[in-house]
Amino acid sequence: MSQKFTKQELYELRNFVPIDDLIRKLQIPCKLIEGYFRFLCPLCNEFRTATKPDTNLARCFLCARNFNTIDMTLICRRVSFVEGVAFLQTFYADIQKRKRRQAELEQRVKRMIKTF
Repeated sequence: MSQKFTKQELYELRNFVPIDDLIRKLQIPCKLIEGYFRFLCPLCNEFRTATKPDTNLARCFLCARNFNTIDMTLICRRVSFVEGVAFLQTFYADIQKRKRRQAELEQRVKRMIKTF
């Protein structure tokens, strides 16, 4: 089955799905070491890794490999590109729903505070 995704869709999945959250969702072993988020590299199984939130990339220093969210999904779930993107679309939609609920809750709290 062939499915096309727009450049914008792929851009959003690579850049707006936080790599740290995705690593947790994929149940990749991870931990915070000396202030850096480390994860078990899916290729070499070492913790010589880090993530960089401003570029939304994960890196293994031993493999010298960068992973974006799509790469990480395809490697860890062992799925096709289409299946990996579908997984990320669902995960991204869940993230957006959580953000909307949080924003609604914050607005309710602000309104309640104003009434006092």
